[in-house]
Amino acid sequence: MGYLTVKQLAKKWDITERRVVKLCKEGRIEGATKNGMVWEIPEEALKPSDKRSNIYPYIHIQKRIMIVKVEEKWKGILVELLEKEGYIVDFKEEGKIEKYYEGLIYFSKYPIKKEEEKWITNFAKEKMHAETSIVIVERKSKTRNEIEKNLANSLKNEIGLRINTLLVDLPEKQEYLIDDRAIAEDIVELLVKFKNTTGTVISTNGGRIDFNAKGRTKDLEIGSFYRVLNYCFRNLTKQSYLWCASTMLEDEWTESPQEMNFRLINLEAANRGVKVERIFIFSREKIKEFRENKTLKIYKQSNIETLFVDYDEIKEKAPELLKTVANGWDGIDKSLLLVDLPETSKERGYIAKDTKEVLKAYNCFQELKKYAKSLKEVLK
Repeated sequence: MGYLTVKQLAKKWDITERRVVKLCKEGRIEGATKNGMVWEIPEEALKPSDKRSNIYPYIHIQKRIMIVKVEEKWKGILVELLEKEGYIVDFKEEGKIEKYYEGLIYFSKYPIKKEEEKWITNFAKEKMHAETSIVIVERKSKTRNEIEKNLANSLKNEIGLRINTLLVDLPEKQEYLIDDRAIAEDIVELLVKFKNTTGTVISTNGGRIDFNAKGRTKDLEIGSFYRVLNYCFRNLTKQSYLWCASTMLEDEWTESPQEMNFRLINLEAANRGVKVERIFIFSREKIKEFRENKTLKIYKQSNIETLFVDYDEIKEKAPELLKTVANGWDGIDKSLLLVDLPETSKERGYIAKDTKEVLKAYNCFQELKKYAKSLKEVLK
């Protein structure tokens, strides 16, 4: 594939160079990219229709998605993901629907009912065509009916569109932690990637981690623990407070992909404006050894407030604090604690939301700060 300059394309289309540049800036010439100060335009690019033309509304069709009955927590994530795919997102409101749509995402708390089937069928017949797609999102249930299958068959035969179902496996009366973004990504995948599939039913639990009656998870293996860490850290906001104490330093400061990614999401959180404080607990005799440590050099140059606490001093003056820190933890506000297990354990850690356990760690962290010094000053 060859490329043309603005001057060459202006001559080919018999328009001014200024007009070509404007079309490129507006994104109306498919494939046009800017390399430095120069626009590179595919030689087979089609000339956009003039917006003043009477036929423009007919040939310039926007990619729109209608979303119905979505929970608030998924709205922003779905809009972000769908806009990256080039879609304009609408949410169902009262009144007549005037536009045509390339896709429909329909949330149903329970298995689709007859009245929902009727609404989806009418919407599809009136507002969608053979190249479009529907995704039904509902909670997984022991008793499911045949309505989704009937919908898939009838709409495939009558219109030719695709309709697939995502079952969200989340218990109604149980505490759990899930990755909302993972579920949203599965919804978008079903909508835009399954080009020749209809009637498919896929189940997801969003990486669900269940809490027991005492407000903590089971001990999690490495993969599950890091997935929860990553999810929690990426959902921190400028109003969040992340407070962390580390003691298993040699184990944590490795070059493993898991630890490298963990450092990255720490730095990303701090750069987003999250208040992040990290206390590193080790003996003064290790200062010389840790002075050239890559991990500490990264933290020292970041927006994270990094602090040093002398292990030997705490052992002498406040040994109960070391007992509370144990192998270390990451705390989020006063609501969640991500706890490290000993290096000898087969599992990596667990998550706690029990108020007493979280507050005990939080208060311990604040006490440790009374003994803390700036890590930058200690290691300089």
